[in-house]
Amino acid sequence: MNKIRAVVLDEKMDSVVRGLHENGYAELCDLAPKLEGSEWSALLSHSSPASYGRDVSSLMIKVGRTLDLFDGVKEDEKKGISALLNPIIPEKKKVNFASANELIAHAEKILSDVERDVNAPSNKLNELETKKSSLEVLKKQLNYLSDFDMDLSCLGEGEYAYIISGLVSKENVSGLESGLSNITNDYVEIVKGNPFKTENGEEKVPVVVATLKEYVDVVGAELRKAGFERFDISGVEGTPKENISKIESELSSIESETTNILNKLNSLSKKWYDDLLVLHEILEIEKERAEAYALCGSSDRTYVFEAWVPAKHANNVKQVIENASEGYAVVEIDKPDEPEEKIPVLLDNPKAVKPFEMLTHMFAPPKYNEVDPTMMIVPGFLMFYGIMLTDAVYGLLLALAGLVIWKRLGKASEGAHDLGYILTLAGIFTMIAGVLTGGYLGDFALQFLNFDIYSTPLALINPLGSSFYVGETNPLIDLGMMSVNNGPIAILLFSVIVGIIHLFIGLLVGLKENLKNGFKSAFFDQGIWIFLILALVIGLAIGMPNLIIGATILVVLLCMIKGFMNGGILDAGLGAMDITGFLGNVLSYARLLALCLATGGLAMAVNIMANLLNDSIPVIGVLVAVVMLLVGHTFNFVMNGLGSFIHSLRLHYVEFFGQFYEGGGKKFKPFKSKRDYTTE
Repeated sequence: MNKIRAVVLDEKMDSVVRGLHENGYAELCDLAPKLEGSEWSALLSHSSPASYGRDVSSLMIKVGRTLDLFDGVKEDEKKGISALLNPIIPEKKKVNFASANELIAHAEKILSDVERDVNAPSNKLNELETKKSSLEVLKKQLNYLSDFDMDLSCLGEGEYAYIISGLVSKENVSGLESGLSNITNDYVEIVKGNPFKTENGEEKVPVVVATLKEYVDVVGAELRKAGFERFDISGVEGTPKENISKIESELSSIESETTNILNKLNSLSKKWYDDLLVLHEILEIEKERAEAYALCGSSDRTYVFEAWVPAKHANNVKQVIENASEGYAVVEIDKPDEPEEKIPVLLDNPKAVKPFEMLTHMFAPPKYNEVDPTMMIVPGFLMFYGIMLTDAVYGLLLALAGLVIWKRLGKASEGAHDLGYILTLAGIFTMIAGVLTGGYLGDFALQFLNFDIYSTPLALINPLGSSFYVGETNPLIDLGMMSVNNGPIAILLFSVIVGIIHLFIGLLVGLKENLKNGFKSAFFDQGIWIFLILALVIGLAIGMPNLIIGATILVVLLCMIKGFMNGGILDAGLGAMDITGFLGNVLSYARLLALCLATGGLAMAVNIMANLLNDSIPVIGVLVAVVMLLVGHTFNFVMNGLGSFIHSLRLHYVEFFGQFYEGGGKKFKPFKSKRDYTTE
């Protein structure tokens, strides 16, 4: 990463900002912290966002509001799975504006044309929705009073009387009656309707209360004390039933009118929607450019800014600045002058490996000058995934699903593209592992076709027992006291060996990285474990167990010495336990066997249950067995597919990364225009 510093003549700054935004290789730095210092503040002042930014933001709000309106009324051409699997990739429209003012003028004209078409039906729609809402509330209240044969125009405060209607809890009715009677000297009449239960199970009673006008205040206080819910009914004449009929007719008319307006707005959305998406995008781009000025420092006639640039693009960015400013700029390219934790990191891997960068970022981007582990993740992750899922049919399904995500959803989403690519490769490795272990929907062939694949040369190893190649009569390894004579033990041995190799690679990388901090640190953190692994391999190869024992004792002593140097006697004692941590890391790879057994065992259980259902249920037994197979294998595929993904990552994030990788770097975020609907 390089640091670019530039001083640009103020009248050329707009062209420079536009050039950098389209080039997309520079991350602008915020100069505000530096401008707080006396050295910088003596020469420069804080810069503000470009003045046109407010106008652009205002126009964006208007465009967004209209798009929201159209989103609410337009009919999707594709729905459900079809829309998900076949995302429509918009055709990009070429747009080019020489200045922000030119764009603002264009946006105002488009919005003026849109508002001329849209405002009238939109306002009418809002009016109808408001009216519909109030009518529905009134209808609900009138439904409570439908048993009352009264003229609703009587409700309210008259010359002598006061009449009010509403709801009260059934348990409060008797108390309300006595209370009102007392405070009005019996000048009150309460008419009750039929009780009903609300949605929360509370029993309510509709009531109409009539009293003298002079008791309005005390009656109101008593009603509030009883939890009275007043109906807001005013300006209505006739009985409740008559008004309900009128409201239903009016609601029907509103519904019809609303449908017509929605159809009109839907038609307008087809006319304007794409143009508004384009307009919103270019306004958003212009807003980012306006805000970029706030990252700079300024003097009377110049702007000063700094930017991070990948070293291989530094000269290109310098050329962009010089060309955009027509030579009225001074540009310097320097090495990073910031602490490493402040320098952004851009991963740069070959195209075939690049999708796996998402797995690195899921843990944490590397620190500046720290090794990028992406390339090392690829072989281990795919191999571990294949061994854990280890079924050829599941692998085929996974590869097909990955292809759909990669080639279909990936057209519209970079994340879906990367995930689909990873799953496709994981599916291929799972198919290879499935063929080697004879996994085809578990033991489906044995249960339903009476064909034992493990008695033939078609399967290398049986994860749940013996095979043609590895069994009691033909053990893989026979050392007397230790015999590898079945599939599970063979896979466990393979897992431990792979784990040791995986950790050894991580330790070598860690040793190389740690040598920057000095030999002692590298020796005690990685060197002693590399020595132990080499002693283990050599000792087993030449048949010298004493070499392994001696190396182990030496490593324990070195761990104690390391602990003593760090914290004295107590840490020395704890250091002796480091050997168990290393052993735990190695044995953690036994999860390869565990997940392999889980997939095969659950698949076998599903097949056995389906076979039993087929044999024990007459007539429809075959159908029930098929359903059992579909549901059971789908569950096994999804759950163990997800488990394989998680545990493959865990072996990298915990065991492997623990030997050399810390992460926590700052991800490079280029100042770049995001264009989904436009091109310049």
